[in-house]
Amino acid sequence: MSEHALPNILSKNFNNSDLLKLPTSFYKSAKQYLTKQDIKKIQKAYSVAFYAHDGQDRMDGSKYISHPLAVTEVLLELKMDPDSICSSLLHDVLEDSDINKNDLIELFGNDVANIVDGVSKLGKIDIKSRTDADANNLQKMMLAMSKDPRVILVKICDRLHNMRTIDHLPRFKQIKKSKETIELYGPLALRIGMQNIRAELEDLAFRCIHPLRASMLESAINKSSGGRQKIVSKVRKELKRKLKANGIEDVGVKGREKNIYSIYRKIKSKHKPFSEILDVYGFRILVNSIDDCYRSLGIIHNYFSPIENRFKDYIAIPKSNGYQALHTSLLALNAFPIEVQIQTRNMAEIASFGIAAHWQYKTKDKKRGSELRASRWLSGLAELQKKSNDPSEFAQSIKSDLNSSEVFLFSPKGDIYALRKGSTPIDFAYEVHSDLGNTIIGCKVNRSEVPLNIELETGQTVEIITSKKESYIDPSWLNYVVTSKARSYIRSRLRKQKTSDARKAGKVMLETELKRAGKSLSEYRGSSLKKILDSIGVTSLNKLLTELGLGKRTGSIIAERFYSGLQIREGIKEPNPVLILDNKIESVTVRFAKCCFPVYGDDVVAHSDTEKGIIVHHKNCKQVKPFFNKDSRYMPAIWGENKKEHLYKAKIDVSTQDKVGVLSDLGSVFAKSGINIGSVNTKTIDKRFAGFEIQIEVKNVDDLKGIMQKVRSMKFTTSCKRNINDKY
Repeated sequence: MSEHALPNILSKNFNNSDLLKLPTSFYKSAKQYLTKQDIKKIQKAYSVAFYAHDGQDRMDGSKYISHPLAVTEVLLELKMDPDSICSSLLHDVLEDSDINKNDLIELFGNDVANIVDGVSKLGKIDIKSRTDADANNLQKMMLAMSKDPRVILVKICDRLHNMRTIDHLPRFKQIKKSKETIELYGPLALRIGMQNIRAELEDLAFRCIHPLRASMLESAINKSSGGRQKIVSKVRKELKRKLKANGIEDVGVKGREKNIYSIYRKIKSKHKPFSEILDVYGFRILVNSIDDCYRSLGIIHNYFSPIENRFKDYIAIPKSNGYQALHTSLLALNAFPIEVQIQTRNMAEIASFGIAAHWQYKTKDKKRGSELRASRWLSGLAELQKKSNDPSEFAQSIKSDLNSSEVFLFSPKGDIYALRKGSTPIDFAYEVHSDLGNTIIGCKVNRSEVPLNIELETGQTVEIITSKKESYIDPSWLNYVVTSKARSYIRSRLRKQKTSDARKAGKVMLETELKRAGKSLSEYRGSSLKKILDSIGVTSLNKLLTELGLGKRTGSIIAERFYSGLQIREGIKEPNPVLILDNKIESVTVRFAKCCFPVYGDDVVAHSDTEKGIIVHHKNCKQVKPFFNKDSRYMPAIWGENKKEHLYKAKIDVSTQDKVGVLSDLGSVFAKSGINIGSVNTKTIDKRFAGFEIQIEVKNVDDLKGIMQKVRSMKFTTSCKRNINDKY
């Protein structure tokens, strides 16, 4: 670094003579759309960057300043604003020189300083690492990006130049950077709509990781290119001729080449041979208006046969990154398949520039920015961060969001929502509004009621049924929601719900222990309670009860402190069992273990579980036996009156002769008895006998015994027994 020139540039009173001339090609690109004042600011940024990197070389031996210049030329091609250009020139100075963020604020303002800082943070991330530091960096970068997406624009262009010059790095670094590119930067470029850069990033990374596979694919493409070019030229001319003949005058038709990584990914995911992937020819039709798009679609469908179920309207329902086009597949000329995309020229430009169109210098096309729905995803990042418990959770949500395809859904009012493929009604509810997700109790899809775990499909109309207050969150929801927004809200509410449930469960545990001495928790008040809490080392009774319920403290030990507080030690009796009344234990909602399926009337045990609150098990459950009478979290329990006649799940195993109609006859017995069958699993025991595992719903143990007796009495039944702990 030059120790003399740099301080002059950093000083407030620098002279124009201190500024360096911009490289000729760089200056010509900037001059095309920037003002003299803008160029002067960029010249200052170039000068600071030049002196900051003076004496530094790249791995290929070139001067380091060549890298920020090359990155900035990509942004100039995108016609980005002056602050983006300055940030690109300066994007490495915080890491590689003594310049700090305050220096950048003084010289170039907050925007440039924040962009450079955000780019520097992203450069520190190891996406493979699960360390808090890396997750924290990703979180900070994403939040910086949500405030100013130019952070990721500069970083993606930085990564693009690094990938173009990756040959000079050691092999292990080439692999690492290429994997990062495919896993993070490619999906990010796609998410913000920069299709061309995304394709180049992925191809460069693929060639680096799998040079032999890439070479084989390129060779195969080149071998077939001669014949392909003739076919493409013939189809292109035919499409253009038909469109012009039908009044679409200003039309462009281009052959569309698939990038190498895209071909490779299709071969892997669709398990098709290379020849089948390559035999699908792609074309892009460019017109001037949306009306011309739909007219063009009708014209080509009139001349070529459409392939069924291969039409998508991304104009009416744009992708989340702002992409718009009509997609259709046809059989052309000699009945070979072609894929056609129809776009306006403005749509094609957005597909190339993506969210960069927001900042294209002094653009007058206000509508174009609003069409970029990627900004909706970016603006949601800050909200997502608030609901995440830690940086690792946030980082995982971001990565899963980036690698997903989409479904397009309608609200009852006709509003369109783009969600990840695999989304459920719960995902949809949280996407529309957090209050809708927090109060969801049911859902209708195309006016028919459906379960909350159903996977939604493109084109469906989804109506959310809500309650007046927040609904109870089932932890199992995390097993089938797929959007980061829904997952974060559910986790946040589960943490609150878990604390509340744990406090209630802890109270039951302590009350049960105190009953052994014939005492109640309500007898401990005022100074006597405070002394006991101080001796335990907690600030409040609620905190103590929560820690008990979460398993952080042992009930018997805590009860001993309470006994000491009232000087009760002798004459301790066996604990009274807790009472299960209408599926609650002293106002705490209980759950019934799925390992043993206890039924009303069974001998049961209550277990205070760290994650799930109070769980009721069958007394003979193999999960309970080793701990009962040894762990204070396992409490004896008895049933109260089942006033509301709740139904309980039970499993029975039935063996029968293997003959036609057996399952139908079994079903008839249950139906006549008014007992619902939840599920049936069948298996062949041998050539003569079959087995059925049947899950049913009964009111009590007498109902269960009654239906089992009816099944045993059937002529073809060889055995019928209750299934407890089928997995153990």
